[in-house]
Amino acid sequence: MKINRKDLLWFLQNIRRRAEGQELTDEQLVDELAMWMERNPGCVDVHGVSDPGRYSYSTVGYGVFSLLGEKYRMGRIEVFDSEDESGYQVEEGTYTMPFIAANQFEDFIESLNTDLPININIGSHQWCEKECAKSLGFETVEEMRDPENVKSFQRKKNDIYAKEQGYKDWDDLMANSKFAPKKKED
Repeated sequence: MKINRKDLLWFLQNIRRRAEGQELTDEQLVDELAMWMERNPGCVDVHGVSDPGRYSYSTVGYGVFSLLGEKYRMGRIEVFDSEDESGYQVEEGTYTMPFIAANQFEDFIESLNTDLPININIGSHQWCEKECAKSLGFETVEEMRDPENVKSFQRKKNDIYAKEQGYKDWDDLMANSKFAPKKKED
């Protein structure tokens, strides 16, 4: 995140000009400044870099085509080195992140610029799979991966969706869908 310092300076000068002849307390100054920043969020560049460094980071999302995708988002973190002239990443790592944290994590990683490289190593993909299986009602990861269990899980989700739409189940929804095959009349 980067603050537009010219905008900030302009507003501070206006605060002082309007308060001419009276001494503002720190609390009053902070209140005025915070109110201005809240009303003028353009002065904050959430994607800007406050401390440009040699290394920058980017995330690339993966498609998750298993039941793990019910709870997790996966992706790759690419590390770029400004001293490397190739234009390609110089290193990469992967992440498996619960949906609730994924956006925050990706925003954080993409806002980083460091003069020294970083290393992050926490948890494991297997741990995420195990917890996902448990939260979806499976005893083991293998059960969660079983094609029949996947089919059954997806069928239950489709039935729930169909009931929310006012149908008996998924078959009823599909039978009454405008996309259903036309019935031949004799």
